Formats: sequence, structure tokens, C-alpha cells
Amino acid sequence: MNTEANLKAEFQKAFEYHVNGKLDKAQKIYKNILKQAPSNFDTLRHLGISYQDLQMFEIAERYYLKAYKINSKHFSILNNLGTIKFLQFKMDEALEFYKKAFKENPKYVPVINNISSFYHRLMRDEECMKFSKLALSIEPNNLTTKVNYAKALSISGKPHDANEAIKIFQSIIKNHPDSNNYKNLATAYRNSGNLKESHSCFIKALDYDPGDTGAFFNLSASKLNEPKDKILIEFEKKLKSTNLVYSDKGAIAFALYNNYHKLKDHKKASKFLLLGNKFMDNWIKTSIHEEIQFLDEIKEIFSSEFINKNKLNSKLDLSDNPEPIFILGMPRSGTTLCEQILSSHSTVFGGGELQNFVDVSEIGQTTNVKSHDIIKYKNKLKKMTKKLLEEKRVTYSQKLKKIGSNASFVTDKLPHNFVLIGFIKILFPNAKIIFCKRNKIDNCFSLYAHKFVDKSHGYCYNQKVLGKYYNLHTKLMDYWLKIFKGEIYTLNHENLINNQEKYTRELLNYCGLGWEPACLEFYNTKREVQTASNEQVREPINRKSVSAWKKYESILEPLKKSLNEKNV
Repeated sequence: MNTEANLKAEFQKAFEYHVNGKLDKAQKIYKNILKQAPSNFDTLRHLGISYQDLQMFEIAERYYLKAYKINSKHFSILNNLGTIKFLQFKMDEALEFYKKAFKENPKYVPVINNISSFYHRLMRDEECMKFSKLALSIEPNNLTTKVNYAKALSISGKPHDANEAIKIFQSIIKNHPDSNNYKNLATAYRNSGNLKESHSCFIKALDYDPGDTGAFFNLSASKLNEPKDKILIEFEKKLKSTNLVYSDKGAIAFALYNNYHKLKDHKKASKFLLLGNKFMDNWIKTSIHEEIQFLDEIKEIFSSEFINKNKLNSKLDLSDNPEPIFILGMPRSGTTLCEQILSSHSTVFGGGELQNFVDVSEIGQTTNVKSHDIIKYKNKLKKMTKKLLEEKRVTYSQKLKKIGSNASFVTDKLPHNFVLIGFIKILFPNAKIIFCKRNKIDNCFSLYAHKFVDKSHGYCYNQKVLGKYYNLHTKLMDYWLKIFKGEIYTLNHENLINNQEKYTRELLNYCGLGWEPACLEFYNTKREVQTASNEQVREPINRKSVSAWKKYESILEPLKKSLNEKNV
């Protein structure tokens, strides 16, 4: 039997292998140590880290949990568990572990940075800024802290903050020119509308790391990208690697689709589009069952009787607060274009995809609601008195005031707020609600041909599921349009494209806004746009996306069949 001294020596040897990237050798020694000392906390923790480094998250989690059982208050293991849950998109569990770690050590910068990153992923600008500033106050020279602070600035929606974020990323690159930092700068440029500089930075990111999947994917999505044979061949080879996780394979396949689409090689583009969606679907493993139950029960929960019973007085006793304009519908239905048009008006501030109304509704993430959550939500609603509802209205209105400065109106462009129209009408009976509607197969193909950054749009990667989800959305919207007849404005994407001025005037009139020619030249409006359509709204309206699916009709039979099914 080895002595404690021998075990320490073995651990040190394994650790040296670990830090030098020789993970297989490190893991072999770690496991030998555990045979003799199964409860060795540091060994369990580092073995978990080694598997996390390999992106083998489930195995990493097993070792972290074993370490957690030994010491449930160790802030480092709590932080690691949070990260594993975060990487698996188990967001509630991730935040719970992060908060426990923060409680154990409020000055532990790695967990503070992780909490900041957590809120950045959810586009929660206030919380993101709060924790990034806290980390900055503790370790002002920490590189990750500086990056997180710049990212927090970049999601505020304010042009001044966006420019400041760009300056910080530029200063970071002077001393740390690498692929990740160039990607950060590229994203900041793209969101602010400087597509030329964004494109240039993504190229530089690939120069520093020719195998960077993220840089390759983002470059492929750029309108300025000119596909190069050498890069395409290299990433086609990389796609065959067995070491890549499904999400990375999906990103590469989608990037190859984007490139071959631009080259008008629709045969190859079709091949990689199918592959990209297959990889992402395998990664997410989407089921439509719970969404069906959820969307059906929403109609029962928010009956006309329930809404009228709980509806607040239409007079908002907050005269100095801006009025909300809700823009909703299926993603990729023209919601970003609609917001860009409205935010070009002198009295309107474009708020972007705010999470605030989802928060005040207390329903949680509307794209990830489980069947058992419905019962909980019903009970929550029963407990919502008029006083509490009024408080929620005030909370939401104050948020709009904070982000909208002196604007008279602030747009809330979270597409999935279509689920919450009943709750919107309870809090804001006279709220302007714009339903963006697009040709169903154009809309669905646009979703199918796009890789999203997280798992919230998992229904998009399976044609059958996508068609069912679209029909569920249509069914729910038909219900809202029926019970709120004449109160919701439907903006048809094709109508807007065919007669821009007529439907822009109609849109402004519905919102109670006077005519301003700038709304026709929305592409000149300088503002942060962080959605997948951030490049499209920087150019005049065109018909490029109309019937784009026809070039890929041969691979879309499952989608067309699903869309045509009447019963869901």
C-alpha cells in the first residue's frame, strides 16, 4: 500500500501531465490514486476537470458529484458543478450551484465571472453588469473580468456602451491578440452595425487559430464572406473527426452549408444542411410532447373570463414611463425588421429581446417549460392579487424607463412572448401588440437553415417537429386573435416587402405614431442589434429570402408534410 507521501507524489505527477495537456496519462494516474484512496477530494476534482477539458461533461459531472458528497461547501467544486450544468444547458441548476459557491466565498472571482457569463447568455443586462463590475472591483487586471465587463456593456442596447465595449476589446487585443478576443471584438462590431470591421476581425480570429469552429461559423454567416476552397476542405476534414461533440459538428456543418449556399452549390449545401440539423438534433434531443401540452393549456389558463376578471385598470399611473410595444411571433418571422423600423422613429427606443416580461409573468423560460411546470404556474396565477399584478406592471414599466431613457415608447421584441399575450393584456389592457407573420414554409426553412446559440430553439432541427411547432404557434395565435379581435396588429412579412411604405404607415398608425420618413430608411439607424437578423436589417428591404426554400425542396418533404397536418 502506498503511503500518503507516495500518493501526493503521484498526484503531483498527474497534475503536471494535466497542465501540459497530456490528459490520458494524467487520468490514468488519477484513477490509480482513487483505487487506493476513493475519497481523495483533490483527485476527484481534478479528474472531473480533465473530463470537462475533453468536453465529456457527463463523466466530468460524475466525478464532481463524488467530490461534492465529500465537501458540499467547497466553493471551487460548487463552481465547477455550476459550469458543468451550464454547459449542459441546465440553467436553473447551474445558477443554484453558482450562487452556493458565491455564498461560500463572495470574493471568488472565477464564480463571479461565471455568474456574469450566465446572465450574459440570458441577455440579462442588469445582472450581468452587476457581477462584472463586482469582479472588476476585486481583480481589475483580470483578463476574463475585463472581457465580461465589455460583454455586459455590449448587451445594454445603448450606443455609448457599445462603443465602450469595442474600445475595451481593442485594448485587450493589444496585449492578448488571440482568436477568442478577435471573435469578441468581431461580435461587438457586428452588433453595432460595422459589418466590415466585424468581417475583418473574424478573419483575424481564423488567422490565429485556423481550426476555430466559432470563427469559421460566424465568418460563414457574414454577408461579406467569400468562401475559400482551402478553408472549406480543411473543415470538411475536421467534420469527420471523432473527437468533436455534436454541437461543434453542427456548427461546422452549418458553416459549410452557408458557404456552399453562397457558392450556389445547392447539392453540397443540402448535404451539409441535413448534417448540421442532424448533429444539433442529436445534441438537443427535442421532444414536442411537453410543448403541445403547454401551448394547449395556456389557452385554458388564459380564458376570456380569467383575463377580464384579473385585467388591471387601463390607466397606467406612471405617466413618465414609456409605453411598451410588444413585437412577437415565430422567430425569423420579421420581428427584428419590425423593431428596426419602429426604433427609427424619434419617439421609440428599440429594447431588443427583453426577458423582463417573462420574469414578471413568473412562467420561466417559455421555450423550455416542462409539463409539471404548468401545475405550478396555475397555482402561481391563483395567488396573484390585483395588488401583486399592479406591482408587476410597475416593475416592468420601470425597467422600460431605465433602458429607454427619454423615449415615449420602448419595444419588447422577444418572439416567444406570443405565449404570454393573455398576461400582457392583463397588465397592459391597451398595449400595442404586433404579430409578425410570414409565409409558413419560408419561415420554417429560415429556422431550419439557422443554427442558434443555445438549446431554446431545439424544435428547429427536426423537420417533423418544426412543422408541428409552427402549427401549434398558429393555433395559439388564432386563439389570441379571436379573443382580442381588432386589438392585435398582424404585420404580414410579404406585404411589407411588396409595399414597404403602405404597411410602414399602417404599422405606425396602429402604434399611434406620426409619420417619419426615417422609418423607410431603417437600415441607416444606428443601434445595437443582437439577433440572428442583425446583418439583414442593415440593408434596404429586398426579396432575397422569399421562396429561398425552393432551392432545397428535394430535402424538405418531411417539413411540408408536417406543416400540412391539421391535427397536432
